Amino acid sequence: MRYPISLSKRIDEVKNIVESWPVEKDINQVLNWLMQFDNDDIDLAIRIIKNLNVIGFEDLNTALIIAYSKLERMSIEKGTRITSKNTLFAGIGDGAKSGAMIGYNFRIINELPEGNFMGEYSLDYLEKGLIDNIVLVDDIVGTGRQATEEIKELTQKVTPLGVKNIFLLTAIGMRDGIKEISINTKAHVFSAYEYTELDTVTCLDSPFYDGIPHEERADAKSRLEYYGGMINKSPLGYGGIGALISFYYNTPNISLPMIWGSKNSWLPLFKRAVKINGINSYYKQIESSINKKKKDGTVLTSKENQLTILVKGSFDEMFFDYIISLIKDKLPFEKISVIALGGFSSKKLIDNIVKLNSHCLFIVEDDEQSPRGFMERLLNNIGDNPYMLVKPFTFYLNLDSMIQSDKWSRVFPKSETIEEQSNLNRMNTVEQRIKMRTHRNEARFKELLENYLDEPKIQLLIDDLLSKILNSTVQ
Repeated sequence: MRYPISLSKRIDEVKNIVESWPVEKDINQVLNWLMQFDNDDIDLAIRIIKNLNVIGFEDLNTALIIAYSKLERMSIEKGTRITSKNTLFAGIGDGAKSGAMIGYNFRIINELPEGNFMGEYSLDYLEKGLIDNIVLVDDIVGTGRQATEEIKELTQKVTPLGVKNIFLLTAIGMRDGIKEISINTKAHVFSAYEYTELDTVTCLDSPFYDGIPHEERADAKSRLEYYGGMINKSPLGYGGIGALISFYYNTPNISLPMIWGSKNSWLPLFKRAVKINGINSYYKQIESSINKKKKDGTVLTSKENQLTILVKGSFDEMFFDYIISLIKDKLPFEKISVIALGGFSSKKLIDNIVKLNSHCLFIVEDDEQSPRGFMERLLNNIGDNPYMLVKPFTFYLNLDSMIQSDKWSRVFPKSETIEEQSNLNRMNTVEQRIKMRTHRNEARFKELLENYLDEPKIQLLIDDLLSKILNSTVQ
């Protein structure tokens, strides 16, 4: 069969592209895929395969090794090493065929015991309160929305069982999606390779459009949306991301639908796979275990001589981890865990935590900028259980020293006096900027704490914390 001139003169180019992929692909299948585009759009179609990031077996294994290295480094910084005794790994959400594939590859390439992956046997360790870390494994973070909802649900399920940290580890992540998860959950996200809008077709400055006059690029993108709209309700893929990514075993739905879709008789270049169960298939068992222990009045054996301090978010967790490190020798507990609630404070969650942990203390921030009625609802949910009111984080900082510092002076609004900077709005701005600067960088946050705390205020906080713990949690 003779192909149209628009394609036949570029067959050698197409062959070279296909041969460069780390997967075997029949050149005729690729040519048939290209033939589905109008003649005037053949160049656009070739741009898709030319810029397509096809991730092969070795590529994926390398990415998983890198991601696990990042995970281990963070766990050490947080003082909770990843070990076979305190960590469970699981696929996220309902998962997909990719969930099983990524989990298997991850376990083999990093030489992890099969018993550390979520299953009927390993679930017993979680129910006994022996697990500090849950590591969710997936191939890619796209918009981050689905992972955010899954992690929020998981947080409420496992926090009463003493899980301190939730990590999400992926081979690939879109930067905006990673940010979405980090802002809205307590999870720490690690992706071996992070991509931005420049790596998609949505940005007209993307290398995808190289050689196309800038004034014509919007029209080229419009043609991509035309084809995508024939195949999927999201013309540029889920979330409008317009990614150009395909794994050797599956294609994420954030990629252009023309690559993986089959609606309206479209022939996909790389098909998407069917779904299987992930971690949420165990939620009913986890919930059942919690309810049974509550009914029996059973405290988790591993928590009998442990103090659990509950704070709002991961930022507060890092701060109180540091404070506890200063006073742990003065407390009569074998272990002290500071756990972020991830923004959750329902009565059901608090009741579950209290009934499964013998010694608890809730840290409540006395923040005048909290939503109206928030503190009243929170204290009502805490009820008669021990809690302690604290000031916002910036109250405990030596602001004068920070303003004089080249490194930290930038977190303050410019051309403002100390008095102006000290009002509530200014302090809230300062705190948000500090969070941005220390996000995913605990070493920088630790440096801030070691050098810029207001010592008299910290001493008062320590005294109050010691008094509260010894008077309300020690029988």
